[in-house]
Amino acid sequence: MIRAGKHLAESRALEANDAAYRLVGLTIIALVPALFWTGVLAAVGSAIGHPFSSATLATVGAAIATFLFTAVSALFARIS
Repeated sequence: MIRAGKHLAESRALEANDAAYRLVGLTIIALVPALFWTGVLAAVGSAIGHPFSSATLATVGAAIATFLFTAVSALFARIS
């Protein structure tokens, strides 16, 4: 009986640890492409001679990151 309780506690600890890893993974999945595409947008704006304001770049980056975080978390929830 003690052993079963210990196993249950260990499995809950692993699930909590797994959730932290998923959150870190989701954050990386959302931020890396958002930073990349925001950088591309800034470079294109500079190349054509009309650079975008920092507020515009921040808004675009936040929108991309939010979309990716939401979409990937929905996919992960469906898989689990």
